[in-house]
Amino acid sequence: MARQFRGVSRHYVADYMYDAETGKVTFGTPTIFGETKSISREIASESEEVWADNKLNDTTFGGTAVTRTFGCTRLDPEVEAKSLGNTIYKDETSGLTVYGTAQDGSSRPYQAHGYALHDGDANKPCLLVWCFKGIVNSITQASNTIDRGTASEGQEVNITFSAPDAVWTATKKADLDITLPVTSNVTAEMIEKWFAQVVTYDNIKTVFAPTTGA
Repeated sequence: MARQFRGVSRHYVADYMYDAETGKVTFGTPTIFGETKSISREIASESEEVWADNKLNDTTFGGTAVTRTFGCTRLDPEVEAKSLGNTIYKDETSGLTVYGTAQDGSSRPYQAHGYALHDGDANKPCLLVWCFKGIVNSITQASNTIDRGTASEGQEVNITFSAPDAVWTATKKADLDITLPVTSNVTAEMIEKWFAQVVTYDNIKTVFAPTTGA
């Protein structure tokens, strides 16, 4: 039977941080981003053909960017505001929290996003992913009149991921993401560990180190 992607789950988000003095990339603790209905990925690299002696001699590639679009149910207002760098104002007198739209996108934070893809088995993913340095381009918001139909609107989140600010020590490369195919040797416990922190090439050995008994 042909293998295909069918199913998404466990969409997490974590803060991305870079310390210019130490040259280290670190991450916050992952939290649930939202309930996700669909995920699509597009990898883009600018390229230029180099012709010489009347034939194609080489192709020069520029940097790579990965754009992911997440179709979600309605997001928690605080998750949306933080992702867009919007204002979160808590009024102490009334106890109410209100949100405003920032005048430009310069305050948008970099985020890591993790998720699982499935191949038709809702209980077991087939691929685990962490994407390291993303910035939200847009989050849609739409609603239609209530009528006799059953249609409803979620939200679509478009994020562009670029190379992290430092190369990974283990690979000497600045890969944009890391993926783990869920084979027979990947246990349920390992899947839980994958989402307990942002897994990178540099910490994977520690995250999945076997535990020893007393």
